[in-house]
Amino acid sequence: MKAFDNIEDVAQALGDGGPFAPDIHFDTVEQVVDALIELGCTDKVFVYHDDHLGLKRNLSDKFLAAQLSDIENPEFQLDIESVLDQANIIIPFSERELSEYDIAEIREDKISRGETVDD
Repeated sequence: MKAFDNIEDVAQALGDGGPFAPDIHFDTVEQVVDALIELGCTDKVFVYHDDHLGLKRNLSDKFLAAQLSDIENPEFQLDIESVLDQANIIIPFSERELSEYDIAEIREDKISRGETVDD
């Protein structure tokens, strides 16, 4: 998978519902970030990566409120890099096939967080 180098590509990847779900259209950066964080909280990502949990609070309110078409502003450069860094980790993790090892790791992670695990 090629690395994401702009927020619009991240939005497109996150909004692609695939053959069995509708596509999602994002208007603001905050909508994209929320979707990225939600994807990052899925079991297959969270077991290996949880750095995204603080992402939103580290982004400026002005950046989050911006329309996707209006973020080509130098003042947003650090915010954009933060989102892209997380997207380049979260999306590939979410798209990989789970191995037996991954499934065992997910189970152990859930148990360590006190979640009930069905066998």
